[in-house]
Amino acid sequence: MRKKLFFILLAVAVICSTVGIAVATEGEPSTLADEGSGAEGFYTRTVGDYELTVDKTNLNLSLKKGDLEWTSGKVDPSDDETNVKNIEDGLYVMYRSFRRGNSTRYDRPITRITTQPIKERDFIERDDGFDATVRLTDIGISFKVEVRLKGDKLSVTVPDSSIKETSTYKLEQIAVYPYFDSSYQTVEGGNIFIPDGSGALIDLNTPGNAQNEYSQRVYGNDIGITAPTSRANEPHRITMPVVATMYGDHTTMMVASDGAEYANITAGTSGIGRIPYNRTGFRFIYREEYERFLDSNTHTNDFQDERNHFDASVDFNLMGKSNVNIADVAALYRDNYLDIDKKNIDNVGMRLQFLMADNKPSMFGRETVRMTDPDFVLQTAESVSYYCKGLTVAVTGYQSGGLGGSKPSVFPMANKAGYRNLGSRLAMLDVPFNFTVDYVRAYDRANVSNSNLTQNISEQFVVLNDTRAGSTATFSLLKPSYTAKLLKSDASRLGSFNAGLEATNLGSLLFGGYKTEAFTRTDLIKQTVELVKTADVSISLSNPNSYMFNLMDSYVDTPIEYSAYLIETESVPFLQMVLGGYVPMYSSALNLDYTGKSLTLRLIDSNVYPSFILTKEDAIELYGTDSQSIFTSSYDVWSYTVRQTYEDVNAVLQNVVGEQIVRREKVDGQEVYINTYSNGYKTIVNYSSQPYAYNGVTVEAQSAVAVH
Repeated sequence: MRKKLFFILLAVAVICSTVGIAVATEGEPSTLADEGSGAEGFYTRTVGDYELTVDKTNLNLSLKKGDLEWTSGKVDPSDDETNVKNIEDGLYVMYRSFRRGNSTRYDRPITRITTQPIKERDFIERDDGFDATVRLTDIGISFKVEVRLKGDKLSVTVPDSSIKETSTYKLEQIAVYPYFDSSYQTVEGGNIFIPDGSGALIDLNTPGNAQNEYSQRVYGNDIGITAPTSRANEPHRITMPVVATMYGDHTTMMVASDGAEYANITAGTSGIGRIPYNRTGFRFIYREEYERFLDSNTHTNDFQDERNHFDASVDFNLMGKSNVNIADVAALYRDNYLDIDKKNIDNVGMRLQFLMADNKPSMFGRETVRMTDPDFVLQTAESVSYYCKGLTVAVTGYQSGGLGGSKPSVFPMANKAGYRNLGSRLAMLDVPFNFTVDYVRAYDRANVSNSNLTQNISEQFVVLNDTRAGSTATFSLLKPSYTAKLLKSDASRLGSFNAGLEATNLGSLLFGGYKTEAFTRTDLIKQTVELVKTADVSISLSNPNSYMFNLMDSYVDTPIEYSAYLIETESVPFLQMVLGGYVPMYSSALNLDYTGKSLTLRLIDSNVYPSFILTKEDAIELYGTDSQSIFTSSYDVWSYTVRQTYEDVNAVLQNVVGEQIVRREKVDGQEVYINTYSNGYKTIVNYSSQPYAYNGVTVEAQSAVAVH
């Protein structure tokens, strides 16, 4: 009888736990007190031009302005209401239960966790919105939600100081209004924008074939916690914390305005996950799983004990005019969230990077393979500058031992006199000159002391593999303090070389560190921003994160397409709409993945200038080095293509130098794109195999023109 009763009670406990009913177990910590009367009903407030209405039970809200309405989650009348709770709840919480030594993950809307509505004392009415304290009594977690409406921007914040937890349950993630401005099934003319690569649209007009949501961490994964990946074709990293829902009559641009370094972007279309709604938004990460090493060979999965500390904030920018263009979204993001000083851009540019040397194994250690010398760089620059007035030059592999043995600094370099003369002569040609250097990762062959390396959460040194084909090189992460020391030292010595820096991974590879030098992703952002801001030297950055946009002198390795996930339907130059005309933007080396005319058209369409990596010697000499994936680089081979590519790009983009794209259109049913610039010029790019006529101008197949 006792045994039968035990199993009945156990079954009841499991069922209650699943549906969110509070279950007390002997020996467990007490959960939050349940006091005060309920705050049931709706709160309505007129703020400016909007009528704000909030359901106090689940924090679902709506905003009305004239005949337009935005909702944080509205169940469509055609739906069978099975999604009511999921769609209408204002927030989702992912948490872990650690009962009886087991870790179980739950991901639920708030009303499926707590058994009580928000209390009257926990709902504070304000002239510009409201505050609400969410007490998840079942799991002993509570936090405050602050909602403010100012102009056309609704801001929602979960302050870090408001979060309370018990020892039994641990907070993992919070999704802030994940169904804001969602739509049901297909939407004629509807799109979702996500900042993948240069930018990507998800078409809502027709059912898609994707089976999985888009989900990527803003600024990339934290390799101080998660194991680093080393795929050759790594998806593009998210560099901007911005998404948008775009419909015929209105658009909502959503920005993670605080806590972006701990945010994850998700996007899904009707049918994915059995949900008939199109949606996008942010999830904020408070804890992650990681591999905890028990000894040098044994590890186990563990979960962050101390949560990440940050204020999680999302701005919902309500763009109410009809036919909002993706360029309007880019301009609003740039003007409201990025403080960018406009650089002086006089000509269409081109970047030539020269590989000076590398090394490979030999019978007696490693031998240096010399590929280029400073005199050849100067000779080439003089030749190219004759037709390219916007030339910039960079060198890599300039240290003794070449690229594969380089230190994470400019000095010591081989042939100082040669590079000093090169810098001086390039300055006379008015050609900017940069040393390419990685201040964030160190080649293991560089023999950097362990005392200068970052350790991850498991107190291991992080080892990163080189993603270049055929390379066996590995890297370690430097401590931020060592990075700062190296960069400041280099900056103080570059004046006599008339040179600047082209920093790889600085401001793009974001991670936390532990043990001897503990820092968070937030700390690293602040330190990197301050380092670059105070460095008395010109700095170009490689594919940086948005918090560096206002600090760089030029942008190199600019992505000109998206990652091509199945859910994505079209690549858009959103990044270039944000930065184009403000900062010179250069592509990755075109000769590493050259596809001819289509690649040139992509540059023109994106308003990005061409870039090549070149050598004096034939690339066959690189076989056996870590740079052997550069299978063609000789300037003698590429000189014609370098010139032809520049002249094709210059013929169109010279009309829009220093201007911004203010509108982008795709011609119905054709692979033809029309970009309108701030000076009135239009670039028309015809990717198709048929000519296209525009106002009396014929744009031949696989070509581009500029018209006024």
